Amino acid sequence: MSKDQTQLKAFLQAESVLTIATGDDCGPWSAPVLYVADLGTEPFALYFLSSANSRHIKSLPIDGAAAVSIYSDYDGNWQSICGAQIHGTIAQVAEEERAAIAEAYFARYPEIAGLIDSPQTEQEKLIGAAFGRSHFYRVTPAFVRFTNNGDSFAGRTEWQL
Repeated sequence: MSKDQTQLKAFLQAESVLTIATGDDCGPWSAPVLYVADLGTEPFALYFLSSANSRHIKSLPIDGAAAVSIYSDYDGNWQSICGAQIHGTIAQVAEEERAAIAEAYFARYPEIAGLIDSPQTEQEKLIGAAFGRSHFYRVTPAFVRFTNNGDSFAGRTEWQL
């Protein structure tokens, strides 16, 4: 990759919600999930926790092709519009990788670990049990478009990975 990814990587570390876009026989679908970025790999990887029975996982094609997007919250200033559109693949993480990914994920989201390990209410027990049965998935990007209006109106940089 010849283009500098410094701003993109800082953005990926700062944000927390990734929206997955898939489609099935019922039509297009999107779902927000919490993610953690591994920027030490080439290309970078994004990891999220989800149920194998969720619509966004069940509707993935055999090759795992999907689109995801990450955007910062709009603060009323058009120059603050910043986000990443990513096309790539989504695959379940292999069991031997799970511990390292779980450590990074739960360090970033200790409240989710708390729901699994120490639920306080009946509702939290149900949610924690569902998270406990979930799997980690990896987003491996093939194409990234990073939009940052702080650089210029509709300023974007693209990478084919």
